[in-house]
Formats: sequence, structure tokens, C-alpha cells
Amino acid sequence: MHPDGITVPSGSNVWQDHSADTFRYLTRFALVCALAAMAVMTWTRNINWDEFYFLSHVHAHLDGRLDRPLQTVFVHAFGWLSEFSANEVDQIAMARLVMLGFFGATCLSLHRIAAALADQTAADIAVLAFITSGFAIAHGASFRADPMAAGLLMCALALMMISRMGPVQIILAAVLCAFALLVTIKSALYLPVFIGMLVWRWDDRRLVMRCLVAAVLALALAAVLFFWHASGITAVAGAGAQENIGDAARVTLGGNGVLPRWPEVSAWLLLSAGAVIFIVVGLKTAPGNRMRIVLVLFAFPFLSVLFYRNAFPYFFPFAVPALMVAVAVGAQSLRRGLVWKLALVLMLASGAIQTQRAFTEGNAAQRATIAEVHRIFPGPIPYIDQNGMMSRFERVGFFMSTWGIANYRAAGKPVFADLIARNHPPLLLANRAELYAAMRPDASTGGVLGLLPEDAQVLRQAYVHHAGAIWLAGQVVTLTGGTASAQMPFAGSYRVETDGPVMINQRPVMSGDVLALTADPIDVSGPAGAKLRLIWNTDAAPLQIQLPETGLYAGFWRL
Repeated sequence: MHPDGITVPSGSNVWQDHSADTFRYLTRFALVCALAAMAVMTWTRNINWDEFYFLSHVHAHLDGRLDRPLQTVFVHAFGWLSEFSANEVDQIAMARLVMLGFFGATCLSLHRIAAALADQTAADIAVLAFITSGFAIAHGASFRADPMAAGLLMCALALMMISRMGPVQIILAAVLCAFALLVTIKSALYLPVFIGMLVWRWDDRRLVMRCLVAAVLALALAAVLFFWHASGITAVAGAGAQENIGDAARVTLGGNGVLPRWPEVSAWLLLSAGAVIFIVVGLKTAPGNRMRIVLVLFAFPFLSVLFYRNAFPYFFPFAVPALMVAVAVGAQSLRRGLVWKLALVLMLASGAIQTQRAFTEGNAAQRATIAEVHRIFPGPIPYIDQNGMMSRFERVGFFMSTWGIANYRAAGKPVFADLIARNHPPLLLANRAELYAAMRPDASTGGVLGLLPEDAQVLRQAYVHHAGAIWLAGQVVTLTGGTASAQMPFAGSYRVETDGPVMINQRPVMSGDVLALTADPIDVSGPAGAKLRLIWNTDAAPLQIQLPETGLYAGFWRL
């Protein structure tokens, strides 16, 4: 006691308070650095193929071409991207910044929930564990449904966990849950998490009833908004809501065995070792059975990896936020011991490694390829590719995901001859291994099943190489014996490329001439062994840069 009656903190208490404050500042500084790195990556990181596919729905909606109502409600919120830039890479980069906002909302909600079950320092560690966990830095702000759904669901969960759920909170929670369900039906995987919330608040039965009212309102609102959205869409065969839900359940949830994505799960466990230590401790030392039950229920979205086929790296930042609440309980229990310090070091090391790896995945080749396509085709055209990389254009043909390729091969029916005859696509982007193998059979490694032989032959006969992954309608003709026959895939203007004069249908032509050709056979004559290339004519000047033929997509990296 001070002589004047004033209590003075002991030296050890002052040091502990100072140490706690320093740790809190350092933790939050690390969080800010991670979020800043993610903000930079939104512009620099390689764009995954399904991000282009996601953007293609936005442009299809703007052009009146959207043909599937399920999980496409998000298009109403992103139409402004078309005004931001003419290059799809820039549009996705800006959309990723929006996704980063949803990721930030997930982090804030996680912090609020964790602080309600533990202390502020433990809540900070829970957020750090989430951001540095496997794939969060690389994919937590990708332009997909997952960041939106996670942000919406975690915000709704935080409201129900810590507020009194008055009328405003009931309506807000209902809106958040409704939009999450509309964005992606995988939001249903969070149902056990919300049951866990009810278990936690079970002592206040009126509050539980208010949460259930919010749930009923959410389902009603989701139904109304979905029917409004679907009323303006004419779904193509097989793209209706019932068919899509049935196919999704059959393919993603059934018949794939246990741990269908074990490589991804094992990589997540390795990258999240620090968080896993805290989670295990949290589940073991949770004060009381009720909290232990809550933490187990919060783990259910992550536990879906036991059977969920599409547990790709981008799925984990969606599935693990609620699980990270257990990190806070574990961190508070360990209280700065040796294991506590080891777990923190593992988390920070994982975050640094993932950041470095993510920065190595550039998008310069994607940006240059797309810019070249827009240079030679200023306006939208029909085209063939894997996923909708030219999102402003109309992609024709089936969606070449692994699921799509498997269905196509199982059907065993060639499709490209009819597709080309009906749609006249002058552009083909060989941006998937199967397409590249069809166009470059000698360069293919044989590591993919490939297109059906008939389709591969049709594509080789219908398109010639322009640059990089860009192929244009046309044909290469070799004058064996001085004569040959050729047939264009469809009518249009084709430019002649040849080393010397040749005759086409008895008419002399030179390199650079532009001919209006039909799809009827043509006769070509000239010096024996001469080669003639007829390529779709554009008004663009010759390309001045080199573009890569492969490697446009970095894929999901592994350590």
C-alpha cells in the first residue's frame, strides 16, 4: 500500500500488462499485414478458371443469356463490373476486393463470437489462426460464392450469439442467412453451427424462439427472392433448379468414398498445424459439456470434407471459420506456455510461407492473352473454351470442369461438329489440357483422358494457331502433288497466308488476300509441296508479343 493510501500495481503486474498489450499490438499488426498482402494479391494473383466462370454469369445476365437460376442470384450485385474495365482480369481483381470485404466480415464476426466464449487476446489468436490456416490467404478473397456465403453466415451467427435478437436483429439475421443460401446451397452445411448457437443460448428460451423466427423468415425470404430471380430466366435443359440440386447432391455428396479430397485435407492440416494444436486443446479443456458440444457442432462444416467431393482449397476458408472458435478456447486454456508459443510460431510461419507462394502466381499471361483476344475481336463473338475466360463473350459448348469432362466422356457422343455448324465460333481458347491435347497432339504429355477422337479431329481441322492459347477458324492445306481440297468450318472472311502464288477455285491469290468463303469444298492448286493457310480475318495488326500456349492457370498449388 502506498503511504498516502493509493494502491500501486506491483512490478510484475505492470510487466504482465505491458507484455499483454505488446502481444495484442503485434498480433493485430500481423493481421493487418496479412490483409494488406491479400489486398495486393487481388490484383496480382493468378485467376483460377472458375473465377472466370463466375464472372461469365454476370455478363450473361447483362446480355440476357443467363440460362440457369440456381446459385446465380449474385449477378444482380456485380453488373457494375462491366463498366469498370474492358479486361476480365481487371474486373475480377476489383470483384476480389469486394470478396476481401466479405473475408474481413468473417474475421470480425469470428472475433466477436470468440471473445464471447473466451477473452480478447484469445479472440485475436483465433482470427490469426483463421487467416494463416491452409489456403485462406490464397483463396479467402477469390471471386466465388464461398467468401460471400462465409461472411454472410458468420455475421448472422455473431448476431445470434451475442445480441438480444430484437426486431432489427431478427430481420438482419434473416436477410443475411437468406442471401447466403441464395449465393450457394452449400450454406446448408452451416446448419449444425446454428444448432450449436441454439445450444449455447438455450437458457434464454425467448431468445431461442427469436432465432427460430429469424430462420423461418430466412427460408421464406430466400424462396421469394429465388422465384423472383428465376422468373426472368429461361433455363436450358438440365439447368433447372431441381435438376441442379439433384446432380449436385449426387456428385458432390454421394459415391465418392471417404475423404475424396485427401490431398487437400492433408495439405490443410499441414498448413494449419498451429491452429490444430489450439483446436485440440480447446475441445479437450472446454469448460463444461455445453461448450464442448457447441465447439463440436461448430466443427461440422469442416468435417464435411469426409464426404464432400468439392473440398478444393477454396472450400476451406468457407468451412473453417466457426471451427476457429475452438482456437480461442484452447489459447485461453494454454495461457502462454511452451505449447502456446509453438502453436503461434507455426501459425506465423505458415502464413509467411503461404503469402510467399501466393505472390509467385502471377496473372500477366492471362491479362495479355485476354487483351490480345479483345484486340482482334473488339466486339463479343461466340467462342469455345473451358470455362468462360472471355466472360463478355458467349461461350458455346459444355462446361469443361472435371465433372463436365467425366459426363461428356461417359456419354461417348461427339459434340463439336454440330456445335461449330450451329454457332460458327471463330475463336477457340485452348486453356484446358484436353483442348490443348486436341490441338497439339504431338506436344501432349498423355496425362489427360482427352476429348473423344472424333471431336479432337474436328477441332484440328477447323482451327489454326494464332498466338499462345488463341486459335482462329481456318485450315492449313498442303499441296501434295500440286493440288488439294479444303473446306472451311463455316462461311466468313478468311485471310490467305502463303509463301507464293496459289490458285483457289481457279482464281490466283497471294499472301494477305482476304476471301469470302462458304462452307463448301474449295479446290487449291499450286507448286507441289507448297503450304497454304486460311485463317479467320480480323482488322487487327500482326501481334508484336509472345504469348504462352500453356500455363495460363496456376491451379491449386501444393507444398
